[in-house]
Amino acid sequence: MFYKLSVLIRHNLFVRRIIRKIKKFLERVDAITNEKLVSKYAPGKSFAEVGALWGIKGLNSFIAEESGATRVVAIDIYPESKEFLEQKNKRNSHIEFVQGDINLSKTTEKIGVCDVVLCSGVLYHTPDPIHLLMRLRSICGETLILNTASIPEMPGIRNAAVFYPFLKEEQRKIWNRKVGSQKAITGPYEPEEGYANWFWGLLPVALSLCFNARDLRLKSVLFRLFFPYSSAKRFLQSSWQLQESGIRLTTRNFQSSRNSSPYSFIK
Repeated sequence: MFYKLSVLIRHNLFVRRIIRKIKKFLERVDAITNEKLVSKYAPGKSFAEVGALWGIKGLNSFIAEESGATRVVAIDIYPESKEFLEQKNKRNSHIEFVQGDINLSKTTEKIGVCDVVLCSGVLYHTPDPIHLLMRLRSICGETLILNTASIPEMPGIRNAAVFYPFLKEEQRKIWNRKVGSQKAITGPYEPEEGYANWFWGLLPVALSLCFNARDLRLKSVLFRLFFPYSSAKRFLQSSWQLQESGIRLTTRNFQSSRNSSPYSFIK
């Protein structure tokens, strides 16, 4: 009961405005952004951005290229947008564009391996987040920048997650962030909408444990968890502790060459 109330309070627009003002006053508002991380890690490296178009029109890919990346690949399930093509022409850009589903090996084969991979706002839109992490690992040579939504820690419960599809209306209201369309949260799950649905709400600790050390090593994994629950201090700690620990992903017990849509089992 207390957990539900705390989540609802944190999603309240008035409360969120107050929190933003307090954080702004304390100069702790989003000190680390995708743009800053790309500018820091992309120079002299090959770079790939997964989910490059929605809402940002390839911005991070352009920043990587202009920061001195040796190769830039923008990946999205949707075709190149008019705005993206206009910017590409205006900037005389040589960004490679790959249209395809990152969950499919035929897409990752087109991408190849890049030193730095940015995946922002994608993980919670996939039915199988572990498989997506493995696909990201297959194209990442050194550094993965993972930016995703999360849910508050649950006192006394470790590694918890919420599967949004098929929740009852009253249950969905708990997770409504009031940030626009959240398919499967602001309304019923819509199978025909595919990746537009929100599938998983993961605890930060559950997300970090997806990177249990075993077989495949990455130089660093940088988390940016966007949700109105943690302080800037805690966010910074989680990001840099993960970087310093040399997180690895394991392929054990997971299929790494799936060529069929993950939606086949969710109807």
